[in-house]
Amino acid sequence: MITASLAYTILSRDMPKSLDRVANQAQVKKDAQYYADNINKVKDVDDFLGDYKLYSYAMKAYGLDDMIYAKAFMKKVLQSDLTDANSFANKLSDTRYKEFAAAFNFNAPPKDIQTDAQEDDLIGLYKQSFANAAQQTATETKYYSAQMDDVKTVQDFVGNSRLLNYALKSVGIDPTYMSKDYIAGVLTTDISKLGGKAPDASDPTYDPTKTYVGDKLYALAQQFNFKPDNGDTQYFRDNIGSVQSVDDLLADPRLRTVALQSVGIDPATADNAFIKMVLTSDPATLGGDAPLNNPDPSLNYVGDKYKELRSYFNFNADGSVSGSAQNSGQTDSVAELYAFRAPVVGAAQTATQKNNVIEQYNIKTATQIVDRDGTASDVYYTSAVMSDLNKSYYLSKIGTITNVDQLVSDKRLADYVRSAFGMDPGFTQLKNVLTDPAYARSVDLGDAYEAFNFKSDGTVSPTERAQSYDQLTGIVSGATNVSSYFLNMMMPPGGVSPIDNVDELLSDKMLTSYIKDAYGLGQDFSNAELKNILTDSAYAATAGHQNIHDAFNFNADGSVTFQTQPNGSVVGAQNITQLQGINQLASNNSSYYQTKVSDLSNNGSTAAVDVFLADSKLVSFLRSSMQIGNDISDSTLRGILTDPTVAAAQGYSDVYQLFNFHQDGTVAQNTLSQNAGQVAAMTNKADDAATYYGSTMSSITSVDQLLGDQKLNSYIRYAFSIPTSVTDTDLRNILIDQSDTGLYANVKAAFNFAADGTVTPGWAQTSAQMASVNSAANAREQGVLDRMGDVNDVDQLLADSSLTDYLKMAYGLVYDTSSAELRNILTDPAHAASVGQSDLNAAFNFAADGSLPTSTTAQTGEQTINTADNYGARANNQGDDLIDRIIANYKSRMDDAKGVKNINDFMKTNATADTLLGNDSYPDLYQMALQAYGLTTNDVSRSTMRKLLASDPYDPKGYVASFKDDRITKMVRAFNFGADGKAAEPLSALSAATMAKYATDYKSHATMLMKDGPAKDRASKDATKEVDYFGKTIPTVTSLDNFLADKRLTDLVLKANGLDPKKYDKDTLKKIFTSDPDDKKSYLNTTADARFKEIVASFNFDKDGNLTRAKMGTIQDKQAEASTQQQYVQMTLETQEGEKNDGVRLALYFKRKAGDVTSLYQILGDKALYQVVQTTYSLPAQISSMDVAKQVDLLGRFVKLEDLQDPKKIDKLVKRFTAMYDIKNNTQQSPALQLLTGGTG
Repeated sequence: MITASLAYTILSRDMPKSLDRVANQAQVKKDAQYYADNINKVKDVDDFLGDYKLYSYAMKAYGLDDMIYAKAFMKKVLQSDLTDANSFANKLSDTRYKEFAAAFNFNAPPKDIQTDAQEDDLIGLYKQSFANAAQQTATETKYYSAQMDDVKTVQDFVGNSRLLNYALKSVGIDPTYMSKDYIAGVLTTDISKLGGKAPDASDPTYDPTKTYVGDKLYALAQQFNFKPDNGDTQYFRDNIGSVQSVDDLLADPRLRTVALQSVGIDPATADNAFIKMVLTSDPATLGGDAPLNNPDPSLNYVGDKYKELRSYFNFNADGSVSGSAQNSGQTDSVAELYAFRAPVVGAAQTATQKNNVIEQYNIKTATQIVDRDGTASDVYYTSAVMSDLNKSYYLSKIGTITNVDQLVSDKRLADYVRSAFGMDPGFTQLKNVLTDPAYARSVDLGDAYEAFNFKSDGTVSPTERAQSYDQLTGIVSGATNVSSYFLNMMMPPGGVSPIDNVDELLSDKMLTSYIKDAYGLGQDFSNAELKNILTDSAYAATAGHQNIHDAFNFNADGSVTFQTQPNGSVVGAQNITQLQGINQLASNNSSYYQTKVSDLSNNGSTAAVDVFLADSKLVSFLRSSMQIGNDISDSTLRGILTDPTVAAAQGYSDVYQLFNFHQDGTVAQNTLSQNAGQVAAMTNKADDAATYYGSTMSSITSVDQLLGDQKLNSYIRYAFSIPTSVTDTDLRNILIDQSDTGLYANVKAAFNFAADGTVTPGWAQTSAQMASVNSAANAREQGVLDRMGDVNDVDQLLADSSLTDYLKMAYGLVYDTSSAELRNILTDPAHAASVGQSDLNAAFNFAADGSLPTSTTAQTGEQTINTADNYGARANNQGDDLIDRIIANYKSRMDDAKGVKNINDFMKTNATADTLLGNDSYPDLYQMALQAYGLTTNDVSRSTMRKLLASDPYDPKGYVASFKDDRITKMVRAFNFGADGKAAEPLSALSAATMAKYATDYKSHATMLMKDGPAKDRASKDATKEVDYFGKTIPTVTSLDNFLADKRLTDLVLKANGLDPKKYDKDTLKKIFTSDPDDKKSYLNTTADARFKEIVASFNFDKDGNLTRAKMGTIQDKQAEASTQQQYVQMTLETQEGEKNDGVRLALYFKRKAGDVTSLYQILGDKALYQVVQTTYSLPAQISSMDVAKQVDLLGRFVKLEDLQDPKKIDKLVKRFTAMYDIKNNTQQSPALQLLTGGTG
């Protein structure tokens, strides 16, 4: 027998060759082939354990052949969850079991159609799609707005695809199917000669002289001003034939214009002599635009346009013609080009036309959130731009609304109101909310009702409401309190009613009032009469009040007979049915009151309060609700409702405060002095004044210059509340006063003028001083705006100096403008125009006499502003809330336990997938998936979607890849359907078992050279943090580049395998990962550290760095299968060599296992490893009886853990071992065999 040292040297000199020799042995090769052919045919762990050839092969590969008999034990190992530290395999001290379990997929993650991470990604993209679409719209809008200003011809317009597509989409036309020439023809036709949808020829409105282009194109044509033909083309066609010379052409302005503009030449600047030279030159001698380098000296460069012009005419050198100036083809070319190249008159679009197109584009391209079968309740995402456009539209339209039907029939207005008041987009009872206060209250939308002035019939009330919504609520609350009192008295919970006779009932004024109101008797109806009705059925019938008698159970003598019911309750004066009946009558009266009061207004000369008092049901309800006794006459009641002094004297101030009657009994007209738009215009003027002040003060060099600028003068006076009695001379003295005392010292302190009125340029005010002036102006403004809203006529405004000061400042009026002049400006548009103050006049609604006209608008200015504010706050929330509900529906349907199990389930509509009604209009699952990845049902049909989901998106030659659309590939990769349409295992860059192995190994390497203590604890904590990051991030890795871009991930993998990350940059790692593992000459097989082979094999990347399922197996992935076979060969080699020499077997074993050692305790726990160390360093056998800690300390003197990470040092140690082994073992005995097969392998 040769020595162990020589045998090891021979084997290790070319280990791959030694392993190939074993692998090619007939039996080894046969066993390997059987394993490869059958391992992934195994159905489950029992099937695997039942196939002895497979099972024993694998067990031997992992050095567990001595445990082949223990199938029950091994089953528990194979089914262990390696990601759980407390799982069976992880708790075993022998790491071979964990490695064995990691080689198989018996505890692979469950099949999941969509993992949580995939679902989160899709939902995130779905939500982001709305913002992306809004951003895309904003980008296109910005481009359109900027570029349209440069458009001079229709050719410019249709030649720019972005502009053309934008315009076409604004009217709902798909650009794909539109001819540019046709559009150009439409846009250059006189609008009076165009029509929309063509009526039937028999229709009286049919005009045979018009070209009907459809409603959409007709609408588009109205938004452009391209020069219409106006017969120029026809004139050219009719007259070009009579041209006999070039002079004839140039002498006719219309022919000349058409010819020149057809090639884009401006007729106004073109020189006739030059034109004539060009048209009479030999075309072969003419060049277009002169080249910068190497021009042809034989050519006359006249420019491309003139060269083109020459090609359309046939003039001789002397200017004459031979036959005709043009042939028919040339004439057609000029005529057609003229329409394209004729410049616009003015601008291609006015500002209004451009804004119309922009607005309609934003509307038409808004992303749909919910499609309710094309109904008016479809919901679209509201971007910030669209929100502003909607607000402008609302403000421009609401003033024209005269009845509720106009509002609700305008979808855009109705949607605005729904959004402003937090209603669901599909809410269909908007009309009822706006006209019926009781209904509005019942659905918690009283604020929406109060925001409008609609009466119950839908028309607009010309006056303010006699009661606001809050006041109305006060009355109704009072009625509710009375109703509750009646209920508790007549049928107290769990007790007996205290009402045991009719007199007791009638002695309670609240109960009696409630009954009288419920039955419309009037509060002055006598109690004696009511008693007769309640106790005498015949009398009640004669009086027409049998229903009142029947609602109670009084005997003829007025007593009550109490009866105990089967349920234990006691019935007295009323049973439950009778009680419900009277309460319903009271509720009806409440609704009647709310409806009537909401419509209450002055009726001609009859004041609103008298209209109220004339309605006995209203008065009865009020008296009952507010407990106003019969001793208060209607005359006194009128005083209570209209006069706070009378109300206080009678003790009914609370009643007075619940109404808005003036002392004459009327209610005010609801027209405000300004509507929302007017207020906005006025405040914009004030903002302009502040801006002017800020930009101009730096140029002021003297006090006289300051006071001479009326805008600055007015602004200062306004900011500091300086009255008109302070003249400019006074103000000058204030500003140059150096004493810093006096009434206006604060004004002087805000400026830096010297005593002579001068100031260093730029130093009239510091930034802090300027800020103080602006702050003072701003502080006054809000109070001004609040008081402005209370103005009822022009005289009231003029009497308030704060208001007039504000107007003078905002509109640049001189400070001493008289009240008479200001009155004329505010009430006389002609006078305002004559003094340049039309904008100030337009900012108010005063009639010529200074009064405010009766309003016929649906909202006052204040109501409009409040609605707009509500909309601004809620517009986006409404859409976001709906999107959140859609996402919740997606998650619910995709729920693993009860949701989608296969492609058929996924493709079901919401309507057919469950019995819920609320989600039927939501996007279906596949529609959400399409939108998330920027696709539509036009891009991917339902049938195509089915095929895509059942295909492998990672197959470079598969069905998904054939589309060559990255959006489709990413979408399919968001799901895990198998070819059978059922759930498949999610594809990840690493298997869960490999991730668990790397995590464990990383933690071990992170602390392996550290002693116990704080530093090691910190390192362990940091390692745990990195492992957690690794576990969360690896499932999101979608490519090799994605993986290599994250240094935290690559560092962990390298450190887990004992490699130094500092030695491997990103490029080197990519070179390693993209090497061909089957090519023996590849970088991976020739240059890279041998450990990279297993690392590269463990990742599910193909040669191009993309994720692939090709490496995945049902029971064992390709990497694990290859590793199992490689280890089987390694174990066979060690076994065969051990049969010859135990020292060789120990040497080979140590070399294989040493790199995995991260703790000296592992050596102590592995008899074979320990035997090698003990033999190598001649350690005495007695040390095994020492304390374990001391054994470790002793081993540390000889073995350095860092050396075990260096293959060269390991080889050196093993060679020393074989030499020592040969010296020590000179017999044929095999002690190593017992060691190796007894505990490790």
